[in-house]
Amino acid sequence: MAITVEDKIAIKRDNDLKIKEQGYKVNDWLPILDSSQMRDIKQIKGRMSVMNALINIAFDAPIYIIKDWIAAQKLNNFLSATEQELLQKDNYELEEQELNSLSWYAEGLWALMWLTEMCDKLVAEEYVSDHAASLLPNLEQGESNRKIDNLKSIRNERELYTMLDYYYRLHWYCVDGRLNSYEVKLNEGIVYERRKALEWAFNRSNDWDNVEMST
Repeated sequence: MAITVEDKIAIKRDNDLKIKEQGYKVNDWLPILDSSQMRDIKQIKGRMSVMNALINIAFDAPIYIIKDWIAAQKLNNFLSATEQELLQKDNYELEEQELNSLSWYAEGLWALMWLTEMCDKLVAEEYVSDHAASLLPNLEQGESNRKIDNLKSIRNERELYTMLDYYYRLHWYCVDGRLNSYEVKLNEGIVYERRKALEWAFNRSNDWDNVEMST
């Protein structure tokens, strides 16, 4: 059943209350998110797969090995344009910003692991779980993509929307604190990366390289 405007207003109210109870700032005027079309499990598993592979580059894995693994697992269609360009480089050509961006993939991937029910919680105050890597294909050990390929279900649209709306409002709090120079009790990087992954999953019109992240 589609999420109605009334549903979204109720979700906003509940999330605002939750955020206030945690001692964080809320913007009462921040609007509800637009309706969209949720991605299917094939697309979500494909994005998870390439993110899990590309993270290894941030930890010195040779690019040509990661590129060959992605091709062997038939995942090339799930790469964004920016990721395709990155895989054409040698490791020494990578800029610090590119490596930093790949290392942050872990948090977006954790959000998609929540969406595919690989983990039960997505706690904004905590980094990705230490055991996350054990749930995913280990490329260094030559594993195939079976652990992700075997995923069978994703959470329903209301669960996704509720979590996305929560991170959207937390993101506003992080940005407002940064712009107005007050202490924010969250890591903006965690909030940003998880919100980006959830926004992408919720809205099929979002290209991974250009996810709408305004607050």
